Amino acid sequence: MKLTKIDRLDEVVERISQGFRQIYGQNIDLSPDSPDGQLVGLLAQMVMDQNELLENAYRQIDPDLASGAWLEQRVAYAGLVRGKAKYSYLPAVVLTGEPLATIPAGVIISDTTKTRWVLQNSVTLNAQGSAKADFRSEELGAFNVPVHTAMTIETITFGLHSVTTQTESQIGAEEESDIELRQRFFLSRSRNATNSVSSLEGKIRQVSILENNLAETDKNQLPPHSINVIVLGGDEQQIAQVIYHNKGGGTGMKGETEIRIRHNEKERLIRFDKAKQVDIHLSTVVVRDKDFTEIDHEGVKQAISALPFKIARM
Repeated sequence: MKLTKIDRLDEVVERISQGFRQIYGQNIDLSPDSPDGQLVGLLAQMVMDQNELLENAYRQIDPDLASGAWLEQRVAYAGLVRGKAKYSYLPAVVLTGEPLATIPAGVIISDTTKTRWVLQNSVTLNAQGSAKADFRSEELGAFNVPVHTAMTIETITFGLHSVTTQTESQIGAEEESDIELRQRFFLSRSRNATNSVSSLEGKIRQVSILENNLAETDKNQLPPHSINVIVLGGDEQQIAQVIYHNKGGGTGMKGETEIRIRHNEKERLIRFDKAKQVDIHLSTVVVRDKDFTEIDHEGVKQAISALPFKIARM
């Protein structure tokens, strides 16, 4: 059975009201303030709630409209799993304080954006009162902290005076959104293709691929008949395996990351680039399309934040 659309609330109220009049007569008082009118309203709302539930269940069967766990079930037929969130890390952070003081694991610090970081292992400061230690973000997600950032010590710790980063954070990953998962599902229809850019895009999450089919270097400084795979995050060894099994024979590769893999007792060199995640700021001017209407500021923010941004070379 094909579902077209559900009745509007006023249509349901009218249908139930007609039923009441057929039973109790045309003179029955069904005004909103009357007991019978209020009963009609309650029954109509119950019918609407059921109709909306059924409509939502019907819509969730369609991958174009499904969301959440329903979407995960739909894409599972294509062998896809939603990308999970990963922690971000701050390696080799410099701690300074009292000489030989022991800083216990679990100490919390925060950056300028109020993101909290947890000390992974206890560390003892040297005779000069300094040491290096690794921190992990308290929550899953992608968090960027620049070099030489003075961190705020959230956990009061005896002997610890200051904490400063010496390298950029190793950015984790946010959980794959419904929009990103749906797009990857559509791309996955190219998974059975081999030796093609579409196949690579279908099998690697968060990827941008530059391709040069010409016999000369193109505007991206990509050599003739070669590709440049640009990936955000992911295991480098697994990425190299996917590129090897799906790139065209004789196709050159460009990239600063070099991974050597062995196949059929032969060593292969795979090249690709790892994208660097940076914070961006957007400025949007919103105008009313009708007079005397309120602008939904939160709705605008949510709509912008839900837009997918494709990674590319800066």
